[in-house]
Amino acid sequence: MAKPPTPPLSRRAASVAPLSYAQERLWFIDAAAPGSAVYNVPLLTRWNEPVDIGALTRALAAVVARHEVLRTTYGLRDGRPVQYVGEPVPVPLEVIPGALRDDEELAPHARAPFDLTTAPPLRCVVWQGGADGDAMLLVVHHIAVDGWSLTALYEDLAEAYEQALSGAVPRLAELAVQYADFAAWDREAGGHPAMAERLDARLAEILAVPGDLALGPCPPRRALPEGERLGRQHTFRLPSQLVANTRELATRLRATDFVVLFAAFQAVVQRWTGQEEFLLGTVAANRPHPGVEQLVGFFVNTVPLRCRLDARWSFERLCHEVRGESFRALSHQRLPFDQLTARAAADRSRPQGPLVGVGFVLQNMPAPRLGDRPRWTAPRLLPTGTAKQDLTLVLEYDGDGILATVEYDIDRYTEERVRAVSGHFQVLLAAAVADPQAPLYRLPLTRPAAGRPRPGVLFGEERDLVGEYRERLATAEQGDRA
Repeated sequence: MAKPPTPPLSRRAASVAPLSYAQERLWFIDAAAPGSAVYNVPLLTRWNEPVDIGALTRALAAVVARHEVLRTTYGLRDGRPVQYVGEPVPVPLEVIPGALRDDEELAPHARAPFDLTTAPPLRCVVWQGGADGDAMLLVVHHIAVDGWSLTALYEDLAEAYEQALSGAVPRLAELAVQYADFAAWDREAGGHPAMAERLDARLAEILAVPGDLALGPCPPRRALPEGERLGRQHTFRLPSQLVANTRELATRLRATDFVVLFAAFQAVVQRWTGQEEFLLGTVAANRPHPGVEQLVGFFVNTVPLRCRLDARWSFERLCHEVRGESFRALSHQRLPFDQLTARAAADRSRPQGPLVGVGFVLQNMPAPRLGDRPRWTAPRLLPTGTAKQDLTLVLEYDGDGILATVEYDIDRYTEERVRAVSGHFQVLLAAAVADPQAPLYRLPLTRPAAGRPRPGVLFGEERDLVGEYRERLATAEQGDRA
């Protein structure tokens, strides 16, 4: 199969540009559900000192001057969505006297919608003068930022703030290219006939996999735009020793942490669904050119991964299978997810659910370098009360451990179900890294407070999956002898 050529990426300095493929998907979601907070990115930081509002105002202006995408609006031209790059303008900054009391006080600011047609996608709120220190909430629309952008965003803000405190007008180095340049480049590369061939080939692979995944019995899916799906979050931690054991196994298997963690999640999904082949979605950074590494912008792409496993396999073998599929998926990370979704929806033989309803994400982007004495803490991403998928497990390194967040659609899953799935993931992962040669069907899902673990007990109807698999194996062996 021909590989799409890579056009040159250069500065075009255009005030009007097409949307990148990633942006276009979010634009259509926003158009279908205007006023939704589903793609708000609310980032809370606690300051280690009082905020100098004047210096912060000037620093934010310098960041917006450097990154055009933070001063861009969106609209239609000749029936197609385009982005309009505006001149640098002050970032809306609200100062609230007194301490930030709790997350409930944050919610209205975090969830207030953006009007992408009239205003840039960035605003700031500062709580100032509280006994526990000042707090700052930056809210950015996802169409202008992704997780990998946070390093550049906060490092640039820290540098500009230091300049402003010294009395200078903050000035940040000019970037070689801007996001609008990348968007035009992305369109040019994606429009090549070889890209269409790769889309068709990948779609054929995907359509061969059963769709509309559900972790146990679920209510029928309501026909709602993605932006109107109500969601909640459940968080838990993977302790440092478990993370260390995971890394040790990954090293021994010549794999990554992602492979081992994703294999464990696949095993849990298999137990909940009874399926040995399904699709899960993950997120690829999708920064295909070195010129965009320092850019703030929305580059990430959802990548459907084919999951195939046999309950008789060892966990180690599953890791090898996952490693191979993850490597193959690298060649698919530039295939626009919205185009795969649209083509899959046109196939009437497929269940009319989402192409990918369950996701797994491992956040491993570098932390911002803020100096030996940072003026604020690392940003914390706040919930928006919405869900992007039926259920997504997001893992993020936090010191020596991992902070896990399950975002879920409350129409599809209850908190009790989500807590059960989360617990099963932790128990199965611990057992798998302790004994990677064990067959998958022997790995426990539950760990009662007293007594021996009972492998394979699912939430809801109580089933002993170990016993079921043994019966299946015995029946198969008898058939072979006959």
